Amino acid sequence: MEAIYGFNGETNLAHVQAPLVQVGDIVHPMLDEYGGLRPIVVPVGVDQDPHIRLTRGLTSKSNWFNLKSGKKGGMNISLSIQDENATKMGLSDDGRINREARDNLFSELTSNLSAIGFSDFIKNPKHGTFGIPSATISDYDEIKFILLNLERKMGGLGLLQPASTYHKFAVGMTGDKMSSSKPNTTIFLTDDLKAIEKKIKSAFSGGKSTVEEHRQYGGDPDIDVAYQYMMYFFEEDDEILRELNEGYRSGKILAGEMKQICIDKAIEWMKNHQELKDQNSHMVNEFLS
Repeated sequence: MEAIYGFNGETNLAHVQAPLVQVGDIVHPMLDEYGGLRPIVVPVGVDQDPHIRLTRGLTSKSNWFNLKSGKKGGMNISLSIQDENATKMGLSDDGRINREARDNLFSELTSNLSAIGFSDFIKNPKHGTFGIPSATISDYDEIKFILLNLERKMGGLGLLQPASTYHKFAVGMTGDKMSSSKPNTTIFLTDDLKAIEKKIKSAFSGGKSTVEEHRQYGGDPDIDVAYQYMMYFFEEDDEILRELNEGYRSGKILAGEMKQICIDKAIEWMKNHQELKDQNSHMVNEFLS
């Protein structure tokens, strides 16, 4: 927590708990009662990457079997001995290896891996390693699923590391994040047309402070909310967006003009949405039932 988030001894425990709750949110669809073992892909903004890395680290450390490529080829499995699995992994209370339990575990590994076509194994029960010389990196996922299912069968969590995709999110009307608790930060589907016009007119602008300065130096569409909303929501034609972008940067299009273009497009979009909503309102009860 210190390395990832900069927490220290003065940090409120609620801040420590919050990332762990997010870890639970990410991995719970893999639990048997929510669908079982399967890949999880989480769409996030890049600012959420620390949470993903924390989750990947925790799920990896919870695994009872580590799977890695061998230095001389093949794939190697090593046992991760933890307090809750030591006995099942063939380690006695006195720290000595229980050969019978370890041999049974390796026999289980052999049986499961043979079922997917492997026949050559290098076993070292004493050191807790199990080599598959003929396996390649392309076999990783299939072998990993075998190991995780075996872990679950033995009583472990058997969690797969989640993957993530990274997305750029639309900015709020004020230039900050959108928030449902702050109505002026975004356009709602329930807003009337006058409210939409008012919000866009007062939206954060990427234009210069005076018309003369804007004509000379141009504006910045990358931070201009009206242009951003055109790009994300209201204008599907990339050629039109390119022309607006270039026109704004060159100073040909003023900030007020960009806002008016956005207002016109937004109102057109919202009118169409409301018409479709009214046309299909009779289907709501049928759908919910």
